[in-house]
Amino acid sequence: MKAPEVRYVKAPRTTVASVSLKGPYARVGEAMLKLKAWMDEKGIEQAGYPFCRFYDNPGETPPAELRSEACIPVAKPFAAEGGVDCKELAEAQAAETRHEGPPEEFGMTYGPFLEGLLKEGYRLDGPAREYFTSASDVKGPGSGFLIQQPITRG
Repeated sequence: MKAPEVRYVKAPRTTVASVSLKGPYARVGEAMLKLKAWMDEKGIEQAGYPFCRFYDNPGETPPAELRSEACIPVAKPFAAEGGVDCKELAEAQAAETRHEGPPEEFGMTYGPFLEGLLKEGYRLDGPAREYFTSASDVKGPGSGFLIQQPITRG
């Protein structure tokens, strides 16, 4: 299997509206759409591409225990309300790769990507992020076009 192409970037400090979930990763798409609708209703301005954060390995964690988070960057902080949080994500060194193919094949990208980082002496430093071009593009895990993994050396 061909190793995915990897880029190393600095993920900027970002303020996001977020909704945390526990359960199957397939639920994150619905959460993202509800989050965007809530933001539109409250007049909160989107300031970047939506992304999801995935905290657990679905190959090791039971579906009911998987933790994820739907996030949309916002132009300015707001008061948390009704299960929607406002978070400041710190600047971070990160590795990126793209997934090409259907969601069912996402593990074929994630596995070699993360294993390659570990072999190169990096430590995974927080949950992986999957970026989408718009909230309506989120159809569940694996439909993201960009994977970003915060990393540190050693």
